[in-house]
Amino acid sequence: MRFRWLGTAGFEFNSSGRSLLIDPFLSRNPAAFPRQALRPRDFRHAEAVLLTHGHFDHSKDAPEIALGSGCRIFASPSVCRSLGMAGVPWRLLEPLRGGDAFSIGPVRVEAVPSRHVAFDLPLVAETTLRCLAHLPELVREGVFASPAGEVLGFILEAEGKTFFHLGSAYLESGAVAGGRVDIFMVPVQGRSDITSLAARLAEQVRPRAVVPHHHDDFFPPLSKNIDLGPFRRELERRLPSTRLIIPSMNQWLEA
Repeated sequence: MRFRWLGTAGFEFNSSGRSLLIDPFLSRNPAAFPRQALRPRDFRHAEAVLLTHGHFDHSKDAPEIALGSGCRIFASPSVCRSLGMAGVPWRLLEPLRGGDAFSIGPVRVEAVPSRHVAFDLPLVAETTLRCLAHLPELVREGVFASPAGEVLGFILEAEGKTFFHLGSAYLESGAVAGGRVDIFMVPVQGRSDITSLAARLAEQVRPRAVVPHHHDDFFPPLSKNIDLGPFRRELERRLPSTRLIIPSMNQWLEA
């Protein structure tokens, strides 16, 4: 199984030539870093899009990808309703709840119930101050018009490997059996203490390797770059035998 990070929480997985996307957000504004040259039209080969929740930086490009490729979008019922009301044909929408499992070609997918990370007051205050002068622009971009809805994580199994993708940094205790996961994709954005929280989530999952994501400056001024140094050190302290993989955008990696 090959995979690549698309920026923010987005990933593409490929097994036996079959492509599956999770949270593909490509419409980064011109100030975003790193740059993303790919656009929704570059994913006409996609066979499915999985959405962890409905926030714009996870779901905005899913409709265009689905309409261009004819693939289905798998998401919670509330997110499917929002997409349907926004014009996505209902035949392309597949509502999911935590615990549901299905296959896309050679890839088995299991939805894991989750919740969105709780933003803390210092982060909210800091972000508000950064964004005050840009509120009209952010409103025009629709960044406040996409509610999270019910939140899911996704376990993917293919070619003898197990991947676990969280779109937001929250996981119920016991939701995923520790030691089951080969590669854990954990978000590192959303709280002032996010690097410590992400390391604790990794300790809970106990994977063989960890891939941090959502740490990039994906939509300034709403976002900012997260220094992964503290996360690396905390992960080494908690899980010294777990490998840390920090991918470059669009770089294909073999599991």
